[in-house]
Amino acid sequence: MKLRVPTDKKILTQAALLVVTGIALAYLGLDLPHTIALTVALLIALVLSRRIDAGHDPQHRALPDTNRDGARRDLSDLTWAMHGSHGRVSERAHQRVRALAATALADEGIDLHSTDPAQVRAAAARLGTQVHQQMTSDPRPPTMKVLRSWVSAIEHLADGQPVGEGGRSAGRQQTRSDA
Repeated sequence: MKLRVPTDKKILTQAALLVVTGIALAYLGLDLPHTIALTVALLIALVLSRRIDAGHDPQHRALPDTNRDGARRDLSDLTWAMHGSHGRVSERAHQRVRALAATALADEGIDLHSTDPAQVRAAAARLGTQVHQQMTSDPRPPTMKVLRSWVSAIEHLADGQPVGEGGRSAGRQQTRSDA
């Protein structure tokens, strides 16, 4: 059984066109060695250009983006994005937690990134002075320990408690009554 190499009809058409061009060059007066060399070089270039794969990635069907009841996609995304390099959290987690804090404060009418002294004092009072300073002054991603303190301060915002009253910030364990 003889194996047959499949060929593309388009490449055969282009190769035939190159051979006709070579014959036309010879007919117009180009000497035979140069005509053959030019035609062969162009044929080689044609074959190589058709055989070299550009490396196309296959397109996969996207998974449906459904947020089922009880799904914790945001929490899962945040968890997977936490660890970065050099003992710090990733930039994605850093930005996400800062955005959560800004949203929680905005719900109370406080702008986390404001330069207004009244807004700065209000944000520092709600988050805690150290957490507010870390969130607004240091552009580097925090360590995991610092990020935990940020998340704790944001949890206190959601509970409606100022930092320092009850809960973990005062050193006591807080139990959930709805669990």
